Amino acid sequence: MKLLMIADDFTGALDAGVQFAKKGFSTKVLVYSKDMSFQAEDADVLVVDAETRHKKPLEAYLTIFRIVKPAAESGVKYLFKKTDSALRGNIGAELSALLKTSGERRLPFLPAFPQIDRVTRDGVHYISGVPVTESPFGIDPFEPVRHARVTELIGEQTDVPAYSFPTLKEGEAVPEQEGILVFDAGSLDDLASTGRALFRNGKPRLMAGCAGFAALLPDL
Repeated sequence: MKLLMIADDFTGALDAGVQFAKKGFSTKVLVYSKDMSFQAEDADVLVVDAETRHKKPLEAYLTIFRIVKPAAESGVKYLFKKTDSALRGNIGAELSALLKTSGERRLPFLPAFPQIDRVTRDGVHYISGVPVTESPFGIDPFEPVRHARVTELIGEQTDVPAYSFPTLKEGEAVPEQEGILVFDAGSLDDLASTGRALFRNGKPRLMAGCAGFAALLPDL
C-alpha cells in the first residue's frame, strides 16, 4: 500500500479516492470497522471512511487513533487526512490524533479547494469570497463553523500548536515549527506550488487537506 487516506464521511472518501483511481492507482474505499486488517489490503491507495463527521471531538480523536496506530505498525508509510472543504467536522481533534499517533513532528495542512472557490488567505478560510463563518456553513443548524481563521478552529479542539503560513514558492524551505502547519492557497497554482515544496526533499509522511489538494497528490 502506497498511501492510507482517512475521511470523515463516505462522500469525502469517494471524493479523495477518485483522484487516484482516475490516474491509474488501484484504489479501494472502505468504511472503518474494528476488525479491519491493513496487511490484508493490496490496493495502492486505501481510503477509510471513519464516519467521524458528527461524533464528539474525543470520540473522533479515538477513532483516528484506532485507525492510524495499527496502520503504522503494519508498515503503512504515508497517511493523508482528508478534511471537509468548508471546515465542518472535528478537524482539530482528528489532525492532532494523526500527528500524535504517527510520532511525526509536523503535519502540513492545505484546507483550500480553489477549484470550487474555497480558498485560504492570510490564514482565513473563504467560501465564494466571504469568510466561512459568514457563509451558509456558518449558520448551519446542525454543525455551524464557528471560526474562519483556521488555526483558531484547530485550537478549539486540541492543544497541538497550529501555525499559519503563506503559499510556499519555488526554492522556499518548509517551515520547521512542530505542530500543524496551515498553508494559504488562493488558486490551484498555489496548492501545486506548496505541494511541490513539500515534496522537494522526499515524500512527507503526513499530509492533510480536502479533495482540492488530494487531486494533486497522484502527480506529486
